[in-house]
Amino acid sequence: MVYYIFTGLLAFLMLNWVTQVSPAGEAVHFRKAADCKKNEVYDATSLRCIPCEDQRGLVPSPDGKTCICGPQHKIGKWDAAGFPTCERCPDNQVVTTDGLDCVPCSKKLQIQSNESVSCSPCSISEIRVERSTNGSLNAVAYCLQCGVNFVPTEDKRTCRRCVMYPAFENCSCPQVSHELVNKVYCIPRTHLLDFPDDRTTYTVEYGSGIKVDSLYLRNNLRLAAYQCKQKNHTACQAVANMCVMAMFRDGYRGSPCNFFRDAKHIPTAETGHLPWIFYGEGDAQTVLSRKKILSSYSLDSSSKGNLLNLTVAKFASNGLFLGLASASLDILSLCPGSWGKIRFGANFRQDCAVPASLLFSVGQQPKFFELYLQYWDKSDSMLYALPVLTLNLKDGSRFPNKETDKSGWQLVRRFFLSEAISGVRSKPETDGGLSEAEEGLVPVVLQYAKSLSLRIRVQTGNDKGRVFPPLAIIEYAELSSEALQNNMMVPLQFEIVFEMDNNVAHAIEVSIIVLSVLSIVWAGIQTLSYSRRAGKVGVDLASLFRLVLLTCGRLSDSFFIVVAGAATHTFLFYKGQSVPHMLLPGPYEEYLIFTYVVVAFSLKIVEMAHMIWHQISIDIFLMDWERPRASGNLPRPQANGSANHNSVPESQKISIWRTYFVANEWNEIQTLRKTSLSLQLLVVLLFLKVFGWEQWALPIPDATFNNSGCSGTPPPNIVCRFALAILVYLGVYILQWLLLSGVYERFMKNFVQDFVDVCSMANVSVFILSLENFGYYIHGRSVHGFADTDMQTMLGQLQREEDDLVGHRGLLPATEQQTFQMMIPSQLRACYRKVMAPLTHSVVPSSKRLSSITAQRKPLATTVDRSVQAYHSMNKLLAAFLEHALKDLDYEVRSKLFLESVLDMEFAQNQDKGVLYIDNGHSFDAVLFYGNEWILLTVDIMLFTFVDLLCHDYLLAAIVTGLAAQALVFLRKVGGRKNLAKKTLIDERFLI
Repeated sequence: MVYYIFTGLLAFLMLNWVTQVSPAGEAVHFRKAADCKKNEVYDATSLRCIPCEDQRGLVPSPDGKTCICGPQHKIGKWDAAGFPTCERCPDNQVVTTDGLDCVPCSKKLQIQSNESVSCSPCSISEIRVERSTNGSLNAVAYCLQCGVNFVPTEDKRTCRRCVMYPAFENCSCPQVSHELVNKVYCIPRTHLLDFPDDRTTYTVEYGSGIKVDSLYLRNNLRLAAYQCKQKNHTACQAVANMCVMAMFRDGYRGSPCNFFRDAKHIPTAETGHLPWIFYGEGDAQTVLSRKKILSSYSLDSSSKGNLLNLTVAKFASNGLFLGLASASLDILSLCPGSWGKIRFGANFRQDCAVPASLLFSVGQQPKFFELYLQYWDKSDSMLYALPVLTLNLKDGSRFPNKETDKSGWQLVRRFFLSEAISGVRSKPETDGGLSEAEEGLVPVVLQYAKSLSLRIRVQTGNDKGRVFPPLAIIEYAELSSEALQNNMMVPLQFEIVFEMDNNVAHAIEVSIIVLSVLSIVWAGIQTLSYSRRAGKVGVDLASLFRLVLLTCGRLSDSFFIVVAGAATHTFLFYKGQSVPHMLLPGPYEEYLIFTYVVVAFSLKIVEMAHMIWHQISIDIFLMDWERPRASGNLPRPQANGSANHNSVPESQKISIWRTYFVANEWNEIQTLRKTSLSLQLLVVLLFLKVFGWEQWALPIPDATFNNSGCSGTPPPNIVCRFALAILVYLGVYILQWLLLSGVYERFMKNFVQDFVDVCSMANVSVFILSLENFGYYIHGRSVHGFADTDMQTMLGQLQREEDDLVGHRGLLPATEQQTFQMMIPSQLRACYRKVMAPLTHSVVPSSKRLSSITAQRKPLATTVDRSVQAYHSMNKLLAAFLEHALKDLDYEVRSKLFLESVLDMEFAQNQDKGVLYIDNGHSFDAVLFYGNEWILLTVDIMLFTFVDLLCHDYLLAAIVTGLAAQALVFLRKVGGRKNLAKKTLIDERFLI
C-alpha cells in the first residue's frame, strides 16, 4: 500500500517538473509580455519570460524583446542562445557608441557619476569622435566641430551637409525673415506673400461643389511658386499644371493661376520663363479666325496633302518635359484603339466605357498635354499652337465657355485626361485619424476628360484647302472615392469633326418656306375642288377640316423633299470632290434634317389615315345590265297548287353569281399596288447589307468603300445614312416601277385593266361615288347583250368580238372608252340616298342578313325583302340614268379642259345635268391603293429613313417598314370588305 502511494507521488512530481522546465510541446503555460518582470524579456519562440542575468552584465533592451549589455559594459562575444557576453569597462573609460570597445574621455569631458563614468555631451554643432578614419580606436574620445553648412547626424557620429536651401549659420532658417518650406527650403517671406500658408491656398473647389484641402498642393505649390519666381522653368511648368488641375480658377488668393494673370496673351520675350497657359480675354474670335496655317489640304486619298499631322508636347505633373509625340488615339483618348494619321475631311467618333480603375491608374501619374499642328511652309516644318476650350472653366458663377458668344470664351493651351493627385486630402476628416480614402491615397475626387472634340474648320473662297486653327473642346467630369472603390464603368467620348461654312441650313429653311406656301395654296385648290364635288355652296367646318388634312399631306411632301434633296446634294458632293467645296453638315443641320423628317412622317401618317378612311367609306354599286330572256310560257307553280300567270318563268331568272364575281374581283384589287414592297425591301437590303453599300455612309470623302486612315471604323454619319437610304430606295423603286409598268403590265398582266374586262364579260357596270356629287363609272355593259350563258356561248362571243363582228365596248357608240369621272346631278344623288334609306336605318347588319334564319325568320325576311327591293330599284334607276331614259336626269360625255386636268377640278356647275369626263382608262383607281402610289411610297420611305435615323440599322428599318405596310393592308382590306358588302347589298360571306 505504501509502495503504491510513494510511486504515484513520485510520478506526479516528475510530470509537474517536466511540464515546468520544458516549454516545448503542444501545451505550454500562457504568458504575456506584460507578465514579465523588470529584469526579464519575452521570448517569442517559447512564449515565456526569460531573465537577463545581472552577473553577466545583461539588462533588458528598451523594447523588452532581448537582453543587451548594461551600462559600462562592452560586447565581448555572442553565445549560442543569441545573447552577448558582456565585459565591464575600466572605471576611467566609457563604452564606445557602437558598444564594441572602451575608450577614455578627454579630461575636460570626463565626469564622475555614482554608477558609471560617461563623457559629457557635445554641443549641438559637434560630433563625438572615438575612432580614426581607418577605424582604429583613438586614445581618447573628444568632440569635433562640424564645418560650415554641415550639421551632426542624429546619432552624433558624423557631419552631414545641410539639406536646407539656402543654408544659414548652423543650418538654421531665420524665423523672422524666412520660412522653412517642406523642411528643406528656407524662403524669404516676402516671396511667399501671394501664397500664404493657410487652408484657402491649398483648397481645390471642384465642379460638384466639393472642396478638398489638397495634399499635393500643400507639398508642392508654394515651393514651385517660389522657384518659378527664380525663373526655374520646370517649376513654372509644375505651377501651370496645378492651374490646370484647378480648372483655371484665379479668383482667390493663393491660386496657382494667379501666376499667369498678367500673361494672358501669346508669349513674348518678357514672359519667356512662364509657360503659355491662357490666351487673351476676348481673343477667341480673332484666334480662331487667323489664316496663318499656309499648308493646303486635299480630299483626294492619293494626294500627299490628305493627312492632318497633330503633335503633342507632354509634361509630367512636376513640370518635367517628356518630349513631343504624334497625336494618336491612345494619347488623346483613354478609349481602346488607335489609328494612323488623321484623314483630312474624314469625321471620326468613338464612344466607349472604361473601368474607374483605369482612370485612377492613369491619374496617379497624370500627364499634361499641349497640342500643335505640324505643317510645311515651303521647305520648313512648322508647329502651330492650337487652342483648347475647357467647358468647365468657371468665372464667378457662370461658365463662359459653355455660352454661344465666342467673345466671352477663355481659350487655354494645356489639358489632361485624368488626374487623381489634387483630390487627396492633406488632413484627416475626423479627429480619429485619416479616412479610408487617404490611407490608400485614394482621392476624394478624381477629374477626367469626359469628352474631347477636335474641330477643324476649313476655309472657303480663294483659300480652299486651308484650315483655320483647329480647336480642342474638352469637358471634364468627376468621380467620387465611392465610385472608384466600386470600379464603376465610366463613359468616354472622342471625336474629330471637320467643319466648313455652308448655307445648307439657310437653303433648307428658305426652301421650306417657299414650298410650304405653295403647299398651302395647292391644298386650298384641292379643297375648292372638294367643295365643288361635294356640292357645298359655302365654306363649312367639313371644308376647313378637309383643308387641314390636305395641308398635312402637302406639307409632309414638301418637308421631306427639301431635306432629302439637301442631304443627297451634300452626300454626292462630299463623296465626289477632291478640292473641299462642301463638307458634311454640322450638328445643327443634322438636327434640322432629323426634325423635318420626324415632322414630315407625322404629317404623312395623318394623310395616310385620311386616305384609308376615305376609301373605306365610298358609295359603290354593281349595276347588272342582264335582262330576263323568255324561253317558255309555263307558269310557276305555287305552294297551294294554283298557278301564278304573272310570275316570270324559272328559266328567265337572272343569276347573281356574275355580280358576286365582280365584287370579289374588286375586293382583291383594293390593296393592289404598282410595285411589290417585299421585293423592294429585299433588294434594298441586298445592296446595303450584302453588297456592302452601307459603308458609303461612313464620313469619309471617298466614293469607294475603302476606310483608309483609320484602323477602327468610325460611326456612320446621319446625313450620309439618310441620303444613302433615299438614293438606294428610290433607285430600286424606279427600276422596279419601270419593269412592272413598262414590261409586266404592258405585255403580261394588268390587274386594273383586267378588272374592266371582267366587268364587260360579266355585263356588270361599277358605279362609284367618292364624294356627294363626284365619282367614277366603269362601263361594263356587254356588247353581246347578255352574259348569263354557258361556256360555249361565251367563247363564241369572245371570238366574234375578236373578229370585230360586234360593236365596241365603250359607252358611246363606236368608242372603246369604258371608264369615266363623273359629276352627277344633285337630284340623282337624292334619289340614290332615298333608295338606300330603308337599309341605312335597318338595325340588322348586312353581313348577318341571312344568318340565323330559323331563329329570326320574320325580321330577316323583311330585311331581305328590303335589300332585294332596294337592289332592283337602284339597278333600274342607274340603268335608266345611263340610258338617258330619265326626263329630268340626264348627262353628257366630254373631255376635260387642260386646266381642269392640271388642277383636278371641274369648272362646270350645272346642278341639273351630269357630266361624264373621259379619263385615262383607270381614274377609278383613286379609290384604291393602286392609284395612290405616291402616298404609299412616301409613307414607306419616310418610315424606313425615320427608323434608321433613330436606330442606325437598315435591317430593322426594313422589318418595321414591312410590318407597318402589312398592318395598313390589313386595315384597308377589313374596312373595304365591310364597306363593299354594305354598299353593294352583297352578303359579306360571299366575299372571298
